[in-house]
Amino acid sequence: MKPEYGDVICVNHGIYNHFGIYVDENHVIHYAGKDEDFFLRKMHIDETSMDKFLGNSNRYYVYKFSEDSSKSVKRIRANGLNRGYKESAYAMYMLLKLKNKIKYKIYSPDETVKRARSRIGERRFNLGFNNCEYFAVWCKTGVSQSYQVNLVLDAIFIKSKIDIY
Repeated sequence: MKPEYGDVICVNHGIYNHFGIYVDENHVIHYAGKDEDFFLRKMHIDETSMDKFLGNSNRYYVYKFSEDSSKSVKRIRANGLNRGYKESAYAMYMLLKLKNKIKYKIYSPDETVKRARSRIGERRFNLGFNNCEYFAVWCKTGVSQSYQVNLVLDAIFIKSKIDIY
């Protein structure tokens, strides 16, 4: 089984995960930039090839969102277009656990891709407040959040609390 039109996909690049919206086996909409852009100043939303999205990796994850927001999100590990099932989407589940605080919905695949395409060309990338995860999760749910950023902020604030006492 392969990712489906409108799925949120993610590739691990060592210290961070990169997110995008899957269109087909040759197209992904995501925040893209040039390798030499170390300071991420030229990042923009673009529809690129799957190869460009994957970079040096051939393994990626597909996030499946349940229409029932009380159920967890499934993260499916993929290798090329053959994927094995892995139920370990705790990160995304915790992110969407915000349902008690933030109203969100799961957009259809067509609407997800339409939302992603509506932002092609956008150059508002911000590592902490508007990154690829914010973008992909917003396309699918309408919620602009990043579990990765929240995890770092939690660690900083927890460390600060420990240092204070």
